[in-house]
Amino acid sequence: MGVRLRQRLAVLGRLRMADWIEMPEREFAREIERVEKDPLFRRLRFGGDDLPPAIRRRRWPGSRLWPGFYEVDESRVSSGERVDVEGSLEARRDVLPLIRRMGRANFEKYFLHADDGATLPEIARRTGLSEAEVAKVHDLILDIGAQSEFAGAPPVAAAGPATACLARLAHEDGKFVFEFAAPYWARGLYQIRYDDIESWKASGHLDGGERRRLRHLLKRLETLNLRQSTIFRILESFVSIQSDFLRSRDPADLRPVSLRLLARRLDLAPSTVSRALARRSLRLPWGPEVPMISFVPGQRRVLKELLSIWLRETPKATDAEFARRLKSERGIDISRRTVNAVRHALAREAGVDA
Repeated sequence: MGVRLRQRLAVLGRLRMADWIEMPEREFAREIERVEKDPLFRRLRFGGDDLPPAIRRRRWPGSRLWPGFYEVDESRVSSGERVDVEGSLEARRDVLPLIRRMGRANFEKYFLHADDGATLPEIARRTGLSEAEVAKVHDLILDIGAQSEFAGAPPVAAAGPATACLARLAHEDGKFVFEFAAPYWARGLYQIRYDDIESWKASGHLDGGERRRLRHLLKRLETLNLRQSTIFRILESFVSIQSDFLRSRDPADLRPVSLRLLARRLDLAPSTVSRALARRSLRLPWGPEVPMISFVPGQRRVLKELLSIWLRETPKATDAEFARRLKSERGIDISRRTVNAVRHALAREAGVDA
């Protein structure tokens, strides 16, 4: 393959991934539904013909499904990105008791996380369901994901009707936990067991059509994983960078972070980070839902927030004194002239002389 062709393919690959990153959550959930309802995926996921499952799950660290998932309000009507799922629940009313019957622990173990490699007959035996009922519950989870958000998901606040709330941040025992609103997020990544894939290929249990489609399916799963892991890495970085703010709830504790700095920290392109932040939000531990972009405040915004507070406390302090205070208390190293520029901007906004 020539150098130019390799470069062109690399560019096309980046463009396709950019489209995946930017894809709305509802549309992405439908992609997952299409993949997981593929008969070949089901065979590799649930095993069969004395062959083990070749596709499992690897959950995100410090995460779980939002507890409200189990508190279904079937009369609720949602709007915007959280579409009305009342009809979906009405049509599958016989499935919800199955989840209650098997218990929350079994539901999460075998249908949400699916990380122990149990086959379809084993799942049925361990949960007390029939194999048909196991398949029905599996489809329900996919259908809920394709509706974008479960009926009991945290409602949209000021983030806007086109914004998808990915998770609520919970603060427990000094640690932050992501409580994902949608099952397809809470399940984590696909874990493709390539040794088992080779066993399936060598066994002769895949027909010609399945063998031809196998490579495409695995590539699709890898793409889904890359999209999700990129966004989750950004979520993790928010918790790390803005931990002081998340603990104190004080906007003055927000650290100044630019898109470029965050991208460099994660070894991503700034455009990738920008796409990942667009039209997505998080719910803070104390309640409000905020756009993800608010976790990446530029230096000017942070300076204005701090100086507006400090000027009320010590209006006669000099620019040099504020610059020294910013460095000693917040680790922000800027010049006196920058402080003066921000000070004048605040004065203009307030309609007074600096």
